[in-house]
Amino acid sequence: METEVRKLPKKTVYFMIILVSLGFIWFFLVSYGQSQKVTKILHQLGYNNIENVKVYANHEFLREDINVKGYKYTVSFTDLSKNEICKGFVLKDFKRNVEKDLTCKKIK
Repeated sequence: METEVRKLPKKTVYFMIILVSLGFIWFFLVSYGQSQKVTKILHQLGYNNIENVKVYANHEFLREDINVKGYKYTVSFTDLSKNEICKGFVLKDFKRNVEKDLTCKKIK
């Protein structure tokens, strides 16, 4: 005995395609925006000649010593001026203070 499979209506298929494509567009826009924010922070820290900026995560944090909120970005990038690959954390609080915790290795 075979079970009968009902086809999805065309409107439903089109709706699903549109939702999936909007999801991909949203993902790429968010990742591009985050990399631009981190690039600005890195320029403030003195890294001017960089490329391949990747943001893996961002978290909101609270600096308890001065009671100020901010964002912590987990990043990796290539510093072309020193020929190094760097990865680590970049912090920016709402008072526009920036800090870094990066480890860099020479490119062979």
